[in-house]
Amino acid sequence: MAIDLVHDTQEVFRTFLHCMSRPGTIKNIEEIGRPIGQHEYCQHSIFVSAITLLDAETRFHVVGEQADLIEEFLSSFTYSKVVDLQAADYIFIMKDAKKQMIKEVFKEAKKGTLTNPQQSATILIETDRLSNGNQLTLEGPGIAHTQNAEIVDSEFWIAERAEAMKEYPLGVDIILIDRKSNIMCLPRTTIIHKREVY
Repeated sequence: MAIDLVHDTQEVFRTFLHCMSRPGTIKNIEEIGRPIGQHEYCQHSIFVSAITLLDAETRFHVVGEQADLIEEFLSSFTYSKVVDLQAADYIFIMKDAKKQMIKEVFKEAKKGTLTNPQQSATILIETDRLSNGNQLTLEGPGIAHTQNAEIVDSEFWIAERAEAMKEYPLGVDIILIDRKSNIMCLPRTTIIHKREVY
């Protein structure tokens, strides 16, 4: 069975909206569009996220060891244009991306302008595991009090994200996707605190 480009992408998009409005909430998209086989260069959840967000009017960039192959693969399905990091509307950071490459993303990604803060990049980060463990505490709009979150390898980008948000409303929004196709979103309005380890 092929993926239903209307129904399945709408379901993924609704999942993104739900998680973006409720930072720290975890939803799963593993079964959306299944079964359509394995993708040679990226996991299923990255693929369905890409075909949901990308089209001929959007521009994207991939960061990782197989970036060129993944960009060609995703572009062939979505007709979205591959561009330099600084011009991308969507940036995909793959699990094998080096720390220095990740730091460069948060430094160079579009942050919007004061008059048009929405003209910024959305960064999708592939990680091993997402949970509501006690590694991090989230605060901000969409969170009643605080929300616990545990994001594997978040130490590679938390400081860089904070730097990118220093001139709010300028900044970037983040969609996290783990190996089990769990989704968590961190809009620019969300404040992240590292929990103290005693």
